[in-house]
Amino acid sequence: MLTQREFARLVDGPSLDREIDRLTKKGGGWLQAAQIISRRVNGTVDWEPLGQTGARYSVIGSRGEAVLFDDREDASRIVKLRGREENGYGMAGFGCILVRNDRGMIEYGSGTVEQALERERLSWEHLGFGCVFEDVIGDVDGLLLAQAFISGTAPTEKEIHAWMTQQGWGSLDEAKDVPTTLRHHAWRRGRIGAFDANETNFIKSDVDGQLYPIDLIVWTMPE
Repeated sequence: MLTQREFARLVDGPSLDREIDRLTKKGGGWLQAAQIISRRVNGTVDWEPLGQTGARYSVIGSRGEAVLFDDREDASRIVKLRGREENGYGMAGFGCILVRNDRGMIEYGSGTVEQALERERLSWEHLGFGCVFEDVIGDVDGLLLAQAFISGTAPTEKEIHAWMTQQGWGSLDEAKDVPTTLRHHAWRRGRIGAFDANETNFIKSDVDGQLYPIDLIVWTMPE
């Protein structure tokens, strides 16, 4: 376990400042994105001073459920920080899972640390790729995950559809218990669902041309 102070010292503070400045200059809705990434990092470490230029973890950006970092000690991977709802991670918590609401519709729910790790286990088992556990920060204030870095570009929707179908997944595009906002990128194979299967959550490798699912929500379909 890393204390909040220990993790803060590992984060390249100037890299976070540059990302906040970049987002702020874009104006509009990006101002909120700048506030969120600041809150996600600084809130997780309880506003302990961050490390100096050249510290181990350099901020890449903040997307979806996590803040992404380059690892200067291991360029073959990226590191993802997930955290508490009150620290800017919203309803995702430590990672979204699938739940069924009072109307019987499937939606995203806020996951615990244990559920986040189970989701990654399911991703490895059913998709062949995912994250591995790295560390917990403080009194479960943050969760660090590591994932192999894949150099590549975003595939097309058609390529993703073909890949999922080839892997034996069935589309939920017409499922009545999945909201229209989710169903176009939702799949099922047996009792397991794979949601959010869009272009931002896959990478087509420059090396082997294969598709790698980097951030799908893989979870047992709720009864």
